[in-house]
Amino acid sequence: MMDKEKFIEMSPAERVQVVNKLLKNHDLKEISNLVKIPSSSFSKIMREGDYIYHKADKKYYPFIRSEGERAVKKLQSGDDDEIAFIKQNVDTLKKVVKQFEEQGLLLLDKRIYSKDAKFVNKSIRMNNDVYGQFTGFCEDFYPHLKTQDLIAQALIDAMNRYKPENEREQ
Repeated sequence: MMDKEKFIEMSPAERVQVVNKLLKNHDLKEISNLVKIPSSSFSKIMREGDYIYHKADKKYYPFIRSEGERAVKKLQSGDDDEIAFIKQNVDTLKKVVKQFEEQGLLLLDKRIYSKDAKFVNKSIRMNNDVYGQFTGFCEDFYPHLKTQDLIAQALIDAMNRYKPENEREQ
């Protein structure tokens, strides 16, 4: 058979090939005795190169890490840009989450901000109190959006909500 040094000097892939051939006629303990390595050291050496022993098959296989394990390793490595971003912006993110929990999420229809949109000026008569309440609402809850965009979204929401059932898209 082979000696201990020759066995240890082999690459992990070569070792696995040799041991898998021997496993057809021997068990792991017998093989560790053949190469004169204690069984605990033998199993440690065989795990080098990410190989694992499958008892049912009596064979060593390469260990393939799942995406989840890679993600955990990436997070643990400390070089994750997303974690740094979250740490830098934790207060802002908390405010966004709080606003979402309290008021829900306002998503503008893509037609409102489309680069192909054409704009027109229209004058409409409106109850002064209702308009004042609406502009106050816009300033309080959505100061980052234009009032014209919020009015356009309100019109789209009204069309969707009040369209007769038989006219709605399935």
